[in-house]
Amino acid sequence: MKGKAGTRVFSVRGRRLGAEALRTTVAALQSGGVVVFPTDTVYGMAAGIFRPGAIRRIYRLKGRSLKKALPFLAADLAQALALVEPPDRKLRALLKKYWPGPLTVVFKTSSLGRWTTGGKETLAVRVPDCPVTRAILRAMGQPLAVTSANRSGHPDAVTGAAARREFEGKVDVIVNGGKCPRGVASTVLDVSSTVWTLVREGAVPKKDLLKFL
Repeated sequence: MKGKAGTRVFSVRGRRLGAEALRTTVAALQSGGVVVFPTDTVYGMAAGIFRPGAIRRIYRLKGRSLKKALPFLAADLAQALALVEPPDRKLRALLKKYWPGPLTVVFKTSSLGRWTTGGKETLAVRVPDCPVTRAILRAMGQPLAVTSANRSGHPDAVTGAAARREFEGKVDVIVNGGKCPRGVASTVLDVSSTVWTLVREGAVPKKDLLKFL
């Protein structure tokens, strides 16, 4: 359906995104657009990782500091690892346990990863446990730059209605998937140095990660 000021709005039927909705969403991202869609945690606002204009637009829409890099979402482990340094056995065990799921991991970037982040040495990546999100990521064939679909400092959007109120008429596509299953932002774990650091406790409790820290 057509939303305000040209925003295309699609509703998810069950757990699947319809063919037209998927094509339109991917086409918008490939052409440098900004898209809002549900994840397993909260709604996300996405842009192609090789579309700097779209990424700058996300910063403007959110009122986000340019000093804060955008995290990436990937369809699977292989897609994520293309952008970061190869994990050791301990890190692979962590990823196997929590991906797909609500754990964002801050890695050291690979040479390709640094190219997508403007030379930054670290990159936050997550594989979401959401069939709609992963269908979009698989169709794109590469990770996306995705941050929570809310103004910086405002509550996270955990329903399609909240995401529409905030960004309809400001982004190219909104995928309305109803309420996000978890409704809590992901936990963020920094593994980019020898000592791993819990950056933010979210959907994965700190106590569940203690054996890895």
